[in-house]
Amino acid sequence: MSYSSESVLAKTTNVDNVRDLVRLLGYEKGGVVKFGGEGPFEEYWWSDATDYKSWSGVELAIYRDETNRLVVSTRSTAGRSLFDLAHQNRTISLLRRHFGGTFITDEGRGRYMRSESAPPPPAASGCFLAFSRFGGNLIKAHHCHTSRSFPARYPKPNKRLGFLDDYDPRVIANNTLIPFVVATNEDYFKSTFVALLRYSPRREAFLKGFRLQGEQLSYIVAGGSSVEEQIAETLPFQNISAVCRHFSSLDPSLDLAGTLRKPYRRRKLSLFDSIEALVVSRHNLIHRALIDRTLTDDRVDEILCDVEAAITRVYKRITDHYGWFYDKSWGIGHRSLRKTPSSDVV
Repeated sequence: MSYSSESVLAKTTNVDNVRDLVRLLGYEKGGVVKFGGEGPFEEYWWSDATDYKSWSGVELAIYRDETNRLVVSTRSTAGRSLFDLAHQNRTISLLRRHFGGTFITDEGRGRYMRSESAPPPPAASGCFLAFSRFGGNLIKAHHCHTSRSFPARYPKPNKRLGFLDDYDPRVIANNTLIPFVVATNEDYFKSTFVALLRYSPRREAFLKGFRLQGEQLSYIVAGGSSVEEQIAETLPFQNISAVCRHFSSLDPSLDLAGTLRKPYRRRKLSLFDSIEALVVSRHNLIHRALIDRTLTDDRVDEILCDVEAAITRVYKRITDHYGWFYDKSWGIGHRSLRKTPSSDVV
């Protein structure tokens, strides 16, 4: 689902003036494309990362219709923020004010798009973006895992061959997927921590315990990073025990370790221990080139589901703790119904 508009400008409109206004509104040109015999379409894109305002940004295109009238279309996705939508409406309004013509949106002809909710606090927005990016990365891992195919001469998944499993491309592929999953978790925790630290009432007290180096300070001054991001770079975000300590240091009442240690599907192994074991597996591969023979296709399915459940539980705990909105519009499913592709060849 998306939110779209189409502004047909007055016949006397000069395209250079339209381009100038679009640039003044902060849009950056992406290029010129053609679709079949149609076009050309000048593509632009706007986004504002300040205080995590934009979630998906706004797309814009300038082109001529079949009557040679200048047309400006805009689009924002269903995952857009209220700031994205407000900028989209502002763009439509200023085009109408400066160049005349007519416009139509998903709300109807001459009607602007509306939202009945208020924008979330910046910290909530930052945590939401971190969770959404985590979801996208986990879906990539799941898609990679379920889309692979191997020559039929190799055994079916989960048929054990002892030491020969070290040479099974399925087992090797499953092992190499683990570092990406761990990196996905690390990015989520680090990005969420930065968002909370940036707007925390304990920010000043927390920052007093750190000293940044000259290179880090130069990077901040140049606008390439923020103080909070550079502080986060000095902290480990792979080891789950350390991660939970970071969040507790920032907010002692935010007990993520307890959240992850709560019972999960009547299993003896908690989600906390599952994440910890995953990092150990990653380290064994990266630092010692050790292949974990237990990483069958079914086991990787379980790992991906465990990771989804763990991070979802953490995000839900954070939103409940601060009284923020909770939204999860993605998922990889409970278990993959993966089968060895029939297209495998010898």
